[in-house]
Amino acid sequence: VVLAYGELDTAIEVGPTIGVSISKLLNPFDSLSLSADVLWDINGAHNGMTINPSITYFTPVSRAAAVSLSLSARHVDDDYAAYYYSVPIAPPTVAASDRLPVFDAEGGFDKIGANLLVGYDFDGDLTNGGLAGFLIGGYSQMQGDAADTPFTSVRGDADQWFLGVGLGYTF
Repeated sequence: VVLAYGELDTAIEVGPTIGVSISKLLNPFDSLSLSADVLWDINGAHNGMTINPSITYFTPVSRAAAVSLSLSARHVDDDYAAYYYSVPIAPPTVAASDRLPVFDAEGGFDKIGANLLVGYDFDGDLTNGGLAGFLIGGYSQMQGDAADTPFTSVRGDADQWFLGVGLGYTF
């Protein structure tokens, strides 16, 4: 049903990241980072802007393992929200039983989330490089008009989960 409303143009978003990191909060090796990305669409798709603040705490938990917890959000302007979350009048190709209610979205915070990254160095020493494994898990929840749009509330889900596994080698 959502595909029947048409494919959107691809946005290309660019902009700066600003931030600050504070080291040695609770131990000699941890850090707390505060940052924000400010992005604008330069491809003419949504012509909008997003601001993505985040806070991340990183610490080793042993000589072989480290964890990082990140909390993030995204604020979108009216142009972005209208492009991605507004529901126009259904095209005639959509069956009457599958039509979604018309919805005019406005900007605001559209997403909050948390990610946990765990890394483990296979030789037991994070400081000497070599082969390591990584596990990342995350949860995000759509907020405001992003959650209220029929694309999410009728045909989707405001709750999003992900899990990833990886290998890395440091020289």
